[in-house]
Amino acid sequence: MPKRELPQLRLIGAVATILIAIPSAILPASSALASGEPPGQSNLDPQSIDNLDPQTLKTMRQQEKLQPALQELWDAYYTEPTSGFAGLAFEGDGLTMYWKGGLTPKMQSSLAQARNSGAVTVKPAAFSMLELRAEGQKIKDVVEKQASNLQSIGYEPDGSGLRLKTIPEEQATQFGLLRTQSGKAPLVRAEQILAEAQVTVPVKIEAATGRASLMSSRTDDSAPWNGGDRFESWRGLDHRGTCTTGFGVHSGNGHSWVLTAGHCASIGDVAYQGNYNSPAFYEMGPVNSDDWRSDLLLIDTKGWHVIFDGGPVSTYKKNVYSWGYWAANEQVCQSGMTSGVICGIKEVRSADFIVSCNTPDSDGDCGYTQYGLIDCAQVNGQTAVRPGDSGGPVFTLDGDGVRAKGITSGSSGGSTFHFQDWADVIRLFGAYPNVYSSTS
Repeated sequence: MPKRELPQLRLIGAVATILIAIPSAILPASSALASGEPPGQSNLDPQSIDNLDPQTLKTMRQQEKLQPALQELWDAYYTEPTSGFAGLAFEGDGLTMYWKGGLTPKMQSSLAQARNSGAVTVKPAAFSMLELRAEGQKIKDVVEKQASNLQSIGYEPDGSGLRLKTIPEEQATQFGLLRTQSGKAPLVRAEQILAEAQVTVPVKIEAATGRASLMSSRTDDSAPWNGGDRFESWRGLDHRGTCTTGFGVHSGNGHSWVLTAGHCASIGDVAYQGNYNSPAFYEMGPVNSDDWRSDLLLIDTKGWHVIFDGGPVSTYKKNVYSWGYWAANEQVCQSGMTSGVICGIKEVRSADFIVSCNTPDSDGDCGYTQYGLIDCAQVNGQTAVRPGDSGGPVFTLDGDGVRAKGITSGSSGGSTFHFQDWADVIRLFGAYPNVYSSTS
């Protein structure tokens, strides 16, 4: 790629304006005006959430009604993280909480409140979330000292045990051969890892459908930035990555950022919206902070309360009305710059993923563990995420808009999908989604 200076910007009020001629036909619609479908037009985009298939729509609307209960129970757990809480799952037409032992007074009170929103059942769990996480940590302590065929460590939301995923056998054989040829120690198998870790809870081992990928690889927007935009990260003239903007977020003092995936950039990089080789290429801002363990980062620029809906070239948008935690069997959608909106993605369990050196992050780092991602699968076996979708919004329905659920991280191949949920965003950054209000 020929080297040229990145576009110089001047500030007009709070809006960055590029100093190059841009044909009026491709000027971006204002974020402040572009919410919902264009006036007087029907939304014909087949990927829009306005055109979900009837069964998916029915499921997501039923789960929408129980979001207050989901929020109440997760909030109660976070005040008592050493309790018997194991997980939450949508089952039938209701919500199930798995719990070990007797309910604490706090959880009894929260359960009564949650049941005002719909049916909530409590079922016994063999192990609490705290116990399962402790066993998972034993495995990670062993894995991070040696190369293995282990790809992820999953925590069953019913508290029954752990589920390990290994890289496909063909890839494990190739990886092991390369290590042997270079004089390195053989690849350690998952069964040996378990033996060394002395895990004391039930464990299931299964092969992933593909190699874990961070998915780094719509295109013309303006500040404050929408979720679902294409952006590039640069360090000087060094292109670091191409990803998707997530939700606009804010802290308690009102400062606003754009949230996206941590592997897309690092502190010292600057984010630009659009495509380097196109006339519409805008500086967004520098990376403010990142956490590679949770695959999250903040771009220091103003984010909006709107995300893109529909296909990769769609101009349809939706307001963000709220945010929420996750539960097993909940169906979510993702909005990526490559895939557009993909729905029917069902949450399965929380999991920790080992980043392969075949797919390093923007700094070239690998061999580390990303913690607390949500492991999902597209219910019809369709491809759930593609390169470039990383960092994009993950959401459910909220009336005619959406509820923020997290940020796209990657895939283990095929219909698998991983995202980071909102609890870690709050824990790390104290940040919450920008949401629409009548005064926005």
